[in-house]
Amino acid sequence: MSRENSDLRISIRRLLILLMVTVVPFSVLGLFTSAQSENAQEKEAGMLLKTVAEGISAETSRFIHNRVLDIHKIAVDPAVVDTINAANRGYQGMSEAAVTERIAGIEKTWNTPASEARVKEKLSNSASRLLRRHRTVDPRILRITVTDQKGATIAATHKTLDYFQADEEYWQNIHANGRGAVSLTDILYDEVTKSNYIGVGVPVLEEGSNTFIGTVDALIEVSSLFPIITRAEFGETGRAALVKEDGTVISAPNTTLSMRLKSDEYTAVKDRLTTLSGRQTGYLLADLPGGGRNLIGFADTGLKEDYRSLGWTVLVSQSSREAFAGVRTAGRLMIVLGLGGLAAVTLLAVFYGMNRRRSYAGLERSSPSAVNKATV
Repeated sequence: MSRENSDLRISIRRLLILLMVTVVPFSVLGLFTSAQSENAQEKEAGMLLKTVAEGISAETSRFIHNRVLDIHKIAVDPAVVDTINAANRGYQGMSEAAVTERIAGIEKTWNTPASEARVKEKLSNSASRLLRRHRTVDPRILRITVTDQKGATIAATHKTLDYFQADEEYWQNIHANGRGAVSLTDILYDEVTKSNYIGVGVPVLEEGSNTFIGTVDALIEVSSLFPIITRAEFGETGRAALVKEDGTVISAPNTTLSMRLKSDEYTAVKDRLTTLSGRQTGYLLADLPGGGRNLIGFADTGLKEDYRSLGWTVLVSQSSREAFAGVRTAGRLMIVLGLGGLAAVTLLAVFYGMNRRRSYAGLERSSPSAVNKATV
């Protein structure tokens, strides 16, 4: 074996050792760091979407609670309370049968000319005037109806379809078997007026005893809530949606309640909403039909705790490709560099091994025993 080949093999071995103690550890570390970075980025991006969803959820909840407070204020106004008390005093000394007969008689003629004077009187009393002032000040209030303890209409912003309200589900929910309870309907859409509204009903209770004496029920337009949801757009694919408990979209970019569409994002997260750990995590990666892989943050509005009809959830989603674009570019570069470093070391090791085998083969061919045999 020539001295040049020996020196070359020694140089390659030293280089290989140097690369193994420098490039290999750094390459492995780079690959590990890349994997960890992608996991960290997923968590960071997921928590960001969860935070956005929680912010929208809080605003949505506050909007609904404020509308309930608005109707509460009407329910304790002296004009409303006095009108209710006056109506209830009209039943004193009457048997239940007599009260029922009286109400039924008025109900029978309510939508006939015979009740025009009665209707006019009820729509012009102090409580009705107060209700119309509230509707003028706040256009979100579509209608308000006040009833006495028996469910008879005694004041309103409009002529009600029926005089007797106690046979209606909304009134029974407010009455709550005489206890009195705040009752909200789920959001509804009116095709005629193009309104998105909820019904807000509150009991009127006697001061001091909290005895149920009547109800105030209002229809509230809630479309002013929707910009809170639709303004949460970011990047090319980021969007937010407010959905019902059955997954029907209430509001989302280019989507309205009238379309009666179901949310694919809600289908993906609804199981997580039923577990404590899922709610605490608040985000997940999911493949959506026709939408590819998406990162989805979610938050329960919490409204159902107070109003059983409002099981609303806020969803904020973004394409995973866009959500992880920054870290994936850097991560892929680290992977390429790491794999490149390992490949270079591997190739050098293979070259070194092959060179050693050729050297051993040359030694065998030129060994003394082989030379002696050839001489003999």
